[in-house]
Amino acid sequence: MIKLKNGRAKAYIAMFLLPAVLVYLLFQIVPLVAAVYFSFMDWNGIGGSALTFVGVKNYINAFHDADFLLSLQNMLKMVFFSVLFHTPVALLLAVAINTRCKGYRAFKTLFFVPTVFPLTSVGLMWYFVFMPTGFFNALLKNMGLDNLAGPWLVNQSTAINTIIFVNIWAGIGYYMVILLAGLTTIPDELYEAASIDGATSVSKFFHITIPMLKSTISMCILMDIIGSVKVFDLVFAMTGGGPNGLTNLPTTLMYNEAFKYSHYGLGSAIGIIILVICLAATLGSNLIMSRKGDPQEG
Repeated sequence: MIKLKNGRAKAYIAMFLLPAVLVYLLFQIVPLVAAVYFSFMDWNGIGGSALTFVGVKNYINAFHDADFLLSLQNMLKMVFFSVLFHTPVALLLAVAINTRCKGYRAFKTLFFVPTVFPLTSVGLMWYFVFMPTGFFNALLKNMGLDNLAGPWLVNQSTAINTIIFVNIWAGIGYYMVILLAGLTTIPDELYEAASIDGATSVSKFFHITIPMLKSTISMCILMDIIGSVKVFDLVFAMTGGGPNGLTNLPTTLMYNEAFKYSHYGLGSAIGIIILVICLAATLGSNLIMSRKGDPQEG
C-alpha cells in the first residue's frame, strides 16, 4: 500500500472532490443566489431590460395575490393526502410482499413500475384517461354510469382532487420499496419470539414492525412532504394550472409568472418561498421526531 504524506493526501482528496464541488456550485448554489438576488428586483427576464430594485415588494405582492394563496391551499391539500395515503398504503403493501406469498415478485414489480416512468409521462397518460372523451368516462358509460361521467380535469370541484389521486398512485411504489428494504433489517427472531408468546399478526405489526421501522417511516414522511411541495410535472402535464388557475401549485405558478408572464422577480420570490417551506418542513419534522425519540421522564 502506498503511503502519502498528510499534505499530499489532502491535495489528492481535494483534486478528486473539485469536479463534484464545481458542478454543485454551478447548478445549485449559483442559481440559488441568483434567485435570491432577482427576487428583490423588478425584471422581465430579458437580458437587455433594466433591473429595478424593489426590496420585498415581490414577496408582499405574492402574499396579496389570490392565485398564490389558492396555490398554497392546493399545496397543503396535496401534502395532507399524500402523507395520509403514501406511507400507510406503502407499508401495508411492503408487509404483504415481505411475507413472500406466491407471486410476490410480480406484485412488487407491478407496484414499482409507475415509479420508473417520468412524472411528465405519467401525467400525460392520466390526462388521456381523464379527459372528457377519455378511457375513464368511456368505462363509466359502458357500465351504465353515464351520470358519473364528467370533465374531471376541467370541473373545479374535481380537477385538483384528480391530480392528487394521480400523485398518490405514482408514489406508492417508491415508498413501498424503501419500507420493504427496512423490513429486511428486522430480525426474524423477534417475530418468532412473539409467536411463541401467542402474539397475533396484528399485534406483531403494531408492536414490532412499526416501532422497528420508526426511522424509515419518519424519513418517508419527510421525503413525501418535500416531494409534494415540489410537485410540478403532474400539474403541468395534466392541466397546466387550469382551469383558470384553480389547479396551480406554487411551483407551476412560479413557472407561469417567470416564463409565461415575464414577471421574473415575482417568480423568483415564489421560488424562494417554496425553498423556505421545504426547509421549515425539514426542520419541523426533525424536531418532532427527535422529541418523540427522547426518553420520557417519570
